[in-house]
Amino acid sequence: MAESFPENNGSYYEHLDDVDRALNEARKKSAKAHPKFGALFDQAQKAIIKDDLVKTEQLLSKLHEIKDLNAYEQSRIYLLEYWYNGKLGNKELEFDSASKLLTIGAGNIDSHAFVEAGMRLLRRQYNNQDLGGSIETLNNLRKDSASQSELMSIISVVKKLDDFAEQQTDIVQKITVNESGVWSAKLFKPQFFFNGINGEVSTLGFNCTNKQTTLNYKPDSVMEIPEAWGSCTMKVNAKPNTTFNLVQSQKKAA
Repeated sequence: MAESFPENNGSYYEHLDDVDRALNEARKKSAKAHPKFGALFDQAQKAIIKDDLVKTEQLLSKLHEIKDLNAYEQSRIYLLEYWYNGKLGNKELEFDSASKLLTIGAGNIDSHAFVEAGMRLLRRQYNNQDLGGSIETLNNLRKDSASQSELMSIISVVKKLDDFAEQQTDIVQKITVNESGVWSAKLFKPQFFFNGINGEVSTLGFNCTNKQTTLNYKPDSVMEIPEAWGSCTMKVNAKPNTTFNLVQSQKKAA
């Protein structure tokens, strides 16, 4: 992966998936919001516009109290949280909300808002060498045809991510932990190991669909994510500026 998100080079990417059918189906399944939800959402949106973050937080809490939210409603909560955390300047929560929004937002929220959030998330993940997250976000963006022109403007990024997604051999990334001693990314393949460590890795945190845990790092160990855990984001805790190679593989290393 490149070190930074390339600028628009004017090229066109000619291998976008056909998203019309999936998008139309999503729209048909998107039920209208319940009256109580709609009223609270409108109030929260107005509070966001007025930069009344205290009121926004209160309204978000009330929205979360409503039971049996459908995808149409849940996607709007994620959108509010994306805006809210962005106003607060909390980048981690802002992009966490964007990631959740991208999983269900296509056809459920305005295309412009969906693509804006997705492209910002993709830029952040790509520049952070979050390969798994980048591929997931790219696939989610393709669910909304409005993303096509934006994706065409970053053809080199899209092509690299598509090549990685199709790669059957081990994927090797050179990673540098930040000055806080943390690096995180969504795991793309079920097995992985580190080599070429320059510094010290202490623990690995896993935030998975069905499991949250932190494990001590054992040098030279090959780790495998249990299928029951579901999709996992891994957080590497290490000495600041530690470097290592992350090797993700489909099969166990010999």
